[in-house]
Amino acid sequence: MKYVETGKGQLPFITLVAILSISLVVNLPGLAISPLMDDLDRVFPGVSKLEIQLLTILPNLFIIPFVLLSGKLSVSKNKIMILVAGLGIYVLSAILYFFAQSMEALILISCLLGIGCGAVIPLAAGLIAEYFTGNYRMKQLGIKSGIANFTLIFATLLVGWLGNSGWHYPFFVYLVPLVPLCLSPFLTTGFIKRHGKLQVPPVASPSMSGASATTVPEEFHFKGKESFRLMIGVVFFYFMVTYGCMAVSYYLPFTMQQYHLGSTEVGIVTSLFFLSITLPGFFLPVVIRTLRHFTAFVAILLMAIGLFLMGYGHSFGSYIFAVILEGLGYGIVQPIIYDKTTYIVPDPRKATQYLAIVLSANYVAITVAPFFISLMEIVLNIQSNSFPYFLNGIMVTGLAAFSLIFFNSFVFKVDTSIYDRSKAEK
Repeated sequence: MKYVETGKGQLPFITLVAILSISLVVNLPGLAISPLMDDLDRVFPGVSKLEIQLLTILPNLFIIPFVLLSGKLSVSKNKIMILVAGLGIYVLSAILYFFAQSMEALILISCLLGIGCGAVIPLAAGLIAEYFTGNYRMKQLGIKSGIANFTLIFATLLVGWLGNSGWHYPFFVYLVPLVPLCLSPFLTTGFIKRHGKLQVPPVASPSMSGASATTVPEEFHFKGKESFRLMIGVVFFYFMVTYGCMAVSYYLPFTMQQYHLGSTEVGIVTSLFFLSITLPGFFLPVVIRTLRHFTAFVAILLMAIGLFLMGYGHSFGSYIFAVILEGLGYGIVQPIIYDKTTYIVPDPRKATQYLAIVLSANYVAITVAPFFISLMEIVLNIQSNSFPYFLNGIMVTGLAAFSLIFFNSFVFKVDTSIYDRSKAEK
């Protein structure tokens, strides 16, 4: 059997594949609906725009509480059972979507979709955090982010193609959870190999009891109030960078159309945005070794520059350059935030719970962003195509300045010593 190094021992390669396959589903909610907005308006002529928009908003709203609930249950319950239940609900939603014949049914199924996805999301990062440590963990978290975002690109193209066969067919994209569901049995065989012996890691134990569950690794330095304070900082960091990116998702397609760019150009720019988020995840160790303690600052600065370019330049080329900068910055920061969360966990049994709290910031930002931007337009009495990009650009620039001033703080400083130690060991 082929094994991979974890920093704690060796893990069967098939178990790693099973863990990473969970990342295939975490970014899918709402995806199938976006290209169908116009079609649904024709299929259900009596419904309001708000009802159609609820199909994208409700899954994210339901994800938030169930991400937190899944994280809480992971402390005392069997994580594999939580994962299987969440994936099962996810697949059930896909099947029900195909038979839905009313807007009310679609809205109810969207809520169910959010419940299933919310149960799964924290485990995608939580299982990596429990199996891996040090630079091995950072590498796998980078790959996890890359897979999640690459799936988004592939699924977007698939939804567009399936839409040609009828408005029901794009919902088949939500059958992707069948992949991790079929691989889930291999998670229970995830034995760590140490010194020629097979040992069961904490994740494989339903009760998480015994010495292996109570021993705190050396890397977990923070306790009590300090741990909570740092978690608030990481949550704020994740909220801000996700909020900054939402100008691309919510406003850029409409802005490009207003500047006489067609659906083909919009599709290319959108695909490049997700592709640029994907790439850093696969090369994260190289990025960190190059930028070192200023990795977070450079990444945030790239995002700010990208936002201002969207506001100033309105050509196809400038939009491409802008979304690449935006995506690269976000793609660098996202796995770093996941890794930082694992350092502030006071008890290794609560790794998934802490990750769930931090991950919820992502979905809060997705939900809040359009409402906040609209509110600021009313308050400042500004009606401009460029306003969302300038507003978010200013806020992200402030975050970049803050990260530079406090670059040596835990929230913004990247621990490069894990790579230095790894190099010395080799």
